[in-house]
Amino acid sequence: MYRAALASARNVAALQGCTGNAGRGVASGLAVHPTGGIPPFTASAVVAAAALAAALTATAAGRPKQQQRWGSGLETRAEEAQTSFDAWAESLLASSPEIAEEVPCIDLASRTRELSGSVGFIFQTLFGKGKIERIRMWRCQPPAPPPEGLGVDEVPGVTELWVLLELGDELCGHPEFIHGGFLSALFDELFGWCAGMEREALGEKSAKVFTANLDVNYRRPVPKSSSYLVKCRVEKVVRQKKVYTSGGLFSSSGLLLTESTSLYVLTGLSQASRNRTAADRLPAPAA
Repeated sequence: MYRAALASARNVAALQGCTGNAGRGVASGLAVHPTGGIPPFTASAVVAAAALAAALTATAAGRPKQQQRWGSGLETRAEEAQTSFDAWAESLLASSPEIAEEVPCIDLASRTRELSGSVGFIFQTLFGKGKIERIRMWRCQPPAPPPEGLGVDEVPGVTELWVLLELGDELCGHPEFIHGGFLSALFDELFGWCAGMEREALGEKSAKVFTANLDVNYRRPVPKSSSYLVKCRVEKVVRQKKVYTSGGLFSSSGLLLTESTSLYVLTGLSQASRNRTAADRLPAPAA
């Protein structure tokens, strides 16, 4: 663009038929006009500036069409994401016998807001157009115990959640990719749901659940305007109050994009729960 403007300025100077000192002034940009008027290099600069302005104006005039093309592409991508979300949900329900029931997470979050007067960050503040646009949550059958075995005061978790999300284009960090801070908050929220359900399995509905540790590994960038599946589970419960969880965020092709582990602590446990041993939670042996 700038080269074109400079070439245009030179062509104008040539058409003016500059000769002698004036011509040399245009060519070199240094000589002073013999009449003592405006130096020829100044006139040349004015011509070049005019040509440059014309080129910039033409470029700016073309931007709306280009932006319109980008916008159309984003709309198409959003439509594809919505189709993928619906098809993915149907596929999960048809091919995953481990799914036990659907959890109405948005309704439950709204009920919590009514009772507490507090607005939830993930399922309320960040729920809507361009953010978390759609979500479905399922509770699965109790997961298998950790392969490394359990200690004396440890019992296997009984909670696993699958959460299908459609993310928009207003949650970005780097252009085109979802912000890592959002992904951390998402895992923290979903692990909290797992810990809360595990708390109910312990018979401690009134106990509080707090995050003690959260570790996130960002394996690959997570593109915006797409659907993802988060699988999270309770690995084990230690001394009836430490809840260890793990999870991963997967693309529609099954690629692991982000993974996380956490530790939650239950506070305000009843005396009965504090006296309960790990053996009390183990299933009875088969007859």
